[in-house]
Amino acid sequence: MISMVMPSYLQRAFLEEAVRSVLNQQGVDVELIVMDPGSDDGSRELLLELHEEYGERLVLGFEKDRGQSDAVNRGMALAQGRVLGWLNSDDRLRPGVLATVTPLLDRDEPSWLYGRAGLIDAQSSRSMNLVAWYKNWQGRRFSRLKLLLENFIPQQATFWNRSMWDKAGHLDIERHLDMDYDLWLRFAKVAKPLVLSEELADMRIHAEAKGSMQTRKQLADAYMTAKHHAGDYGLQGQMMLFLHRLLSLRTLTYYLLMKPRK
Repeated sequence: MISMVMPSYLQRAFLEEAVRSVLNQQGVDVELIVMDPGSDDGSRELLLELHEEYGERLVLGFEKDRGQSDAVNRGMALAQGRVLGWLNSDDRLRPGVLATVTPLLDRDEPSWLYGRAGLIDAQSSRSMNLVAWYKNWQGRRFSRLKLLLENFIPQQATFWNRSMWDKAGHLDIERHLDMDYDLWLRFAKVAKPLVLSEELADMRIHAEAKGSMQTRKQLADAYMTAKHHAGDYGLQGQMMLFLHRLLSLRTLTYYLLMKPRK
């Protein structure tokens, strides 16, 4: 089985598409665990309707949490699968993805993989911008040192097994914008990922997304995360930190010019 965890809060507009993108996957035994700490936008009512349709394959958690990272950790604690993934409720998986990744990760030793991510807008129309193209290009080859430069790994297109989750540790619940980056850097200390060239998921860009609303803080937090891990790399790590700051300024400029306004 593969278990997907979906933290959700006030995402009624995108939630159904995200849920169906997981539970309509073919050729694999999948469960989806949705954690909603108290949405009042109709999300809970929708989830209960979907539960009537999908039954025990859709697990719902409605308890309060301490943020997105805590919600993912709580969901992973409920997960029954040997293969794991995390999809935000405004993103979506591509058809057939889980049947592709599950056999690659169904093993005892800690393992993880990532592929490419497409880009969609608030209306679910496919689009592409420079950031998405660049992340896919940068991620075509992996190295731990290069990961210190910037987070080029698409969270919605990344999967791992239970052994990796248990060995590397869970999400840091004090991190709210760069928790995935910290997780990848810890995963990379355990094992090198398998890199797939296929697009596995779609990332949604919209005005209410955290990355759109808190771009400066997200980039600042990512720098501090890289700094936290750079000590393992000596002088090379310090050089990567200098370059990380330069690349952050470039990315900030682009986001301020191109981020969605509505």
